This record gives sequence, structure tokens and C-alpha cells, in this order.
Amino acid sequence: MNGEAVNTDIVILVVGAVVALGVLYWLLAGNEASRLRDHYFRSIHLPRAEAEQSLARHLARLQEKHPGKSEAWYLRRILADLHRDRR
Repeated sequence: MNGEAVNTDIVILVVGAVVALGVLYWLLAGNEASRLRDHYFRSIHLPRAEAEQSLARHLARLQEKHPGKSEAWYLRRILADLHRDRR
């Protein structure tokens, strides 16, 4: 009986740790996309409304070409392309 309680406690602990890591990853991924968006707006040198329209066009094009990626992936790709084109 005591061994079953220990096993149950371990399972609860492992499940809790997995959930906590999932939440942490979700929060950090969202922060990365926000940080990348801000970087884009600082780099593009357009009025905010035009920069938002430009970003929306880039995102739509990449989402059509590479469906199913994360927002951060698309933003990293856009920033890499912007950097490449400025060389």
C-alpha cells in the first residue's frame, strides 16, 4: 500500500513538472514573437501603420509558402531576409 502511494506521488510530480515546462515554453515562445515583432518595427524605418501592413504581407506570403510554422519562425525568417537584403 505504501509503495502505491509513493508511485502515485511520483506520477503526480512528473505530470506537474511536464505541465509547468509546457506553460513556461508557451510563455517564452510568445515573448520571442513579441520581441521579434519589435525588432522588425525598429528595423524597417516606416511609420507604424505602414510597417504593420508590410509585416502582415510578409507573414501572409510566408504562411502560404511554409504553412504550419510558429509565428516566431516566420518573424525570424522575415528579419533574416531583411538583413540579407541590406547587405
